[in-house]
Amino acid sequence: MQSFFDGLTVWAINVLPALFPFAVLSALALKIAPHKKISLSKSLFGVDCDNAWTMSLLCGYPIGARAIADSNADAYTATKACAFCSTAGPIFMLATVGTTLLKNNVATVILLISHLLSSLFNGLLYRSQKPMTLSEQSKELCAADLGNTITDSALAVISVGGLIALFYMLTDMLKSFLPADIADSLPLAFAIGVLEMTNGVFAVCRVADVATATVLCSGLLALGGVCVFCQCYAFLGKKGVKVRDILKMKLTQSAIATLVSFCLVNIFL
Repeated sequence: MQSFFDGLTVWAINVLPALFPFAVLSALALKIAPHKKISLSKSLFGVDCDNAWTMSLLCGYPIGARAIADSNADAYTATKACAFCSTAGPIFMLATVGTTLLKNNVATVILLISHLLSSLFNGLLYRSQKPMTLSEQSKELCAADLGNTITDSALAVISVGGLIALFYMLTDMLKSFLPADIADSLPLAFAIGVLEMTNGVFAVCRVADVATATVLCSGLLALGGVCVFCQCYAFLGKKGVKVRDILKMKLTQSAIATLVSFCLVNIFL
């Protein structure tokens, strides 16, 4: 019970303030945004889904997956969009991981750059050969949109909190069975991040130096872990996206982020 409460505390302090306001405001802003004749995502990745990509970059997990699920895309188009519409939130990376945990401005910038580039390169890696459009179900702003947006965003954020607390509890239970030298080791800290990203990032930053923590956190943030995977699949499964496709894309995105951050750390840090 205490571990579950600790997980809720981590979510309430570090995730909720960074996710909920941006989820609501960005959704409303995109509702009233004028339709663009030129799509950047279509030019780069072959999929016209600028709004979903923007929401993913601004709000983080699992808002990109929810935007895909709310569209009229078929399974193939939704799968292609998953390659670049699945990112961690910049506010969480900058305010929580960079400023609070790493406490290094250069490392924070490296973290952000590696994450953005991993989304870009991953989308190029899985680029669609035929142009596709991920159209939204509704583009007209109506009086009910504010209430519906707040409700949908609140439910999405609460589901994130529940999963974070659940996986936080499970990792604490696992650590309690291990000797102290193993429980506080870097490999276990990274393994915790594979299960639950937020807890893993905290664990890695506690036991590693700044350079190592920056590289490992880059990989974990791009991967998301099992917890984020479950959050995203709750939306993407409705569109017929297969588990193996999401897993493959997240693994390559994590590998790209790790490689980019490793290079930047060796040059600038």
